[in-house]
Amino acid sequence: MVMKYINWVLRRGVEEPDIPECPDHKLQMRLRGMQGRPARFSHQTEGEYTHIYYCPYEGCNQTAMRQVAKSQAPVPGEAPDRPFYARSGDAPPKP
Repeated sequence: MVMKYINWVLRRGVEEPDIPECPDHKLQMRLRGMQGRPARFSHQTEGEYTHIYYCPYEGCNQTAMRQVAKSQAPVPGEAPDRPFYARSGDAPPKP
């Protein structure tokens, strides 16, 4: 707890892993889903998403959330494509 405040005072960032680990089982969590809206219009340059993770261990109820910001450069007069998971009725792209 004290180190948290020392890092805050000294403005040091604490590295968190991209994919969190379960505090009980020390397993890498799995992505359950995303929440958020992509930046769609020309005046928006960044979309914020929340990734929701869960522990894959049977019976474990641990979850974690991470804030993720995705940036894009707006093109004058042209709306950028939305991600496939933000569209209703579209299938994911085939490899």
